Amino acid sequence: MKKRFKVLLISNMYPSKEYPSFVKNFESQLSKEDFEFEKALISGKANSKIAKIKKYLQFFKDVIRLVKKDDYDLIYVHYVSHSLLPLLFVRHLLILNAHGSDVLVSTKLIQKLVTPIIKKADLLVVPSEYFLKIVHKRFIIDKSKIFISPSGGIDKKIFTPLGVKKQNDIFTVGFLSRIDKGKGWDILLQSMSLLKDKKIRLLLVGSGSQEKQMLEMIEQLELQNIIELHCGQPHDKLPYFFNQMDIFVFPTTLNESLGLVGLEAMACGIPVVGSNIGGLTGYINDGKLFEVTDSQGLAEEIKYFMNLDESKMQMFSRNALNTASIYEAKKVTYELSNKIIEIGKRKL
Repeated sequence: MKKRFKVLLISNMYPSKEYPSFVKNFESQLSKEDFEFEKALISGKANSKIAKIKKYLQFFKDVIRLVKKDDYDLIYVHYVSHSLLPLLFVRHLLILNAHGSDVLVSTKLIQKLVTPIIKKADLLVVPSEYFLKIVHKRFIIDKSKIFISPSGGIDKKIFTPLGVKKQNDIFTVGFLSRIDKGKGWDILLQSMSLLKDKKIRLLLVGSGSQEKQMLEMIEQLELQNIIELHCGQPHDKLPYFFNQMDIFVFPTTLNESLGLVGLEAMACGIPVVGSNIGGLTGYINDGKLFEVTDSQGLAEEIKYFMNLDESKMQMFSRNALNTASIYEAKKVTYELSNKIIEIGKRKL
């Protein structure tokens, strides 16, 4: 009979109904692969600073209480810097899942406190080759202790071609993101203003802190007639929007540790044009990258796709599907679980 690994799962980003998170999917998938979980969690978001402080104090108390039980084969931590402080003296098999800014914190005190824990971890899980290089350089960790697992992967049952009929006479550019600083929505709008005399539309899905600025810019650039705008949508509804697109544009100016939304578009057979930055450079293999903030360059990439014949577009769609298959959730979870079991057998 296979040994079941008992895991203490620690995360400050566990989902609620309103705020989904792939951490829940991670747990569900590993539960099928000989893992059982006890959890110390923060679910959902606090609506004030005081409420947030209370949530974290309770979270830290729960972590300390459960660690003291000493009834686990390993401790698995998601969102590193936010969750490590109660683990300063833990001696368990420790696996840390770093997602991006959570491990590259700007607060020097927190960085100083958590760095020894990060360095002593038995395994540091990161979402991309790009991010592996960053943490290796920042923390001087042996690369053999860093494992790439792309943020839970893509659920191909959800993100898949749906056969949605597209508007053949109008080229549809898609954008799906938070409307926040650094997401590149403004760069995309500037590009669309250079193309608005073409048979083109922008399918824009998202909401966020800069919605007002975005609406003002749409009006200033006189783009109202070519933009179809939808507020933020539930995760399982996103494939419907992806499948209406001819291409997906990912114009971020941030050093995304992976950029999973681009891979979700690819899983629907949609070619991706992205900024030449961060984790995007690891999977946009057709060379359709433009320099960060270069709206003219983005417009040229969009025009390139607009001028392709149907057979070339189908080739790009197949390439997108082939790339996405590498990141399929079951495959990703199986590889991660095998790595954890391998580490566990060495340590236990």
